[in-house]
Amino acid sequence: MKIFIDDSGGFSWTAHGVSLFCAVTVSDRTFDSIASNFSSWKSRQPYFTEGAELKGTDLSALQQASFVNSVILNTTGLRLTLAGTKTSLFKKEIAEQFIKDAASVLRAVAKSGHDTDRPLIEDFFRRMARWMDERSPENLMWIICLGDAIRLSIQHSIVQFMYPADDAEFENIEVLIDQSFIEKSTHIEFWQEWLRNFLYGQSRKEPTMIPKPWSERDHPFNRKFGRARGITDWTELYKKHVHFVKSKDTLGVQIADICANIAYRFYAGNPKYRPYRLLRSRISGKYNSEIHYGVLNESSLLTDAPENHVSDYTEREHAAVAEIKAKRERSHGAA
Repeated sequence: MKIFIDDSGGFSWTAHGVSLFCAVTVSDRTFDSIASNFSSWKSRQPYFTEGAELKGTDLSALQQASFVNSVILNTTGLRLTLAGTKTSLFKKEIAEQFIKDAASVLRAVAKSGHDTDRPLIEDFFRRMARWMDERSPENLMWIICLGDAIRLSIQHSIVQFMYPADDAEFENIEVLIDQSFIEKSTHIEFWQEWLRNFLYGQSRKEPTMIPKPWSERDHPFNRKFGRARGITDWTELYKKHVHFVKSKDTLGVQIADICANIAYRFYAGNPKYRPYRLLRSRISGKYNSEIHYGVLNESSLLTDAPENHVSDYTEREHAAVAEIKAKRERSHGAA
């Protein structure tokens, strides 16, 4: 299974305030067909040059409708997840303070590493705190919404491919994201750590829903990621299966770019936009909502010392980690 992700909108404080990511989830067995349909559609577009990229922002409504009919609706095994923000719902100052709070917590983690004689932790989180300090409010919302897009698209893929015939889709999950500003190795290093904490924190508040029969038939998702007591270990995902790529080299990301722009035009103020209405049947959402909005408010900010937000695992979490480790050891021993 492959998940391709791209964004549309500047994640800035505009009148409508909408920016979003679109994650396109494709089964391995249908990807070649989708890529072929997309390449064929591109070749029929006016002024198209072989090997060039067609950006969603440059396409007319008529071209976008043609894209949906020829590429998206003409292929099975493809679903979309939309996750974004609506900055008109909160002040930019909230995001600016959130960045300062996050950097303060990271410095508190670094201090904890110093106090417990763990120099690698001290150095890493001190550098990550500086990196966080340098994020703009727009960068912050981009990062938060991307985390939501990854988390939700994986949850939707679990529902999409829940039956035994689809188990193989989870043997090799690849998440491919348009690199945007994430180009340098330091960006990737710190973003991976942020994603680890984000996915872990979300799994504590809202555990990933896994079909019960998966544990009864040794499903590859459980073998790969490990799960116990409602906690999922995402280490394998963020270390080995999430990659930032150049969209011009990746057809799936180009498809995500066009889908994202279609959704952006709709949510930014064109509620009758026909290409989106055509696309709607392929969008997965929760409680009949087609898009998840991530917003910040006063409750998102620290009200106490940053040190109070630095902690080791709870007893339940230690037990879950030990249980996941034991399951993996038994699995490897059986193999």
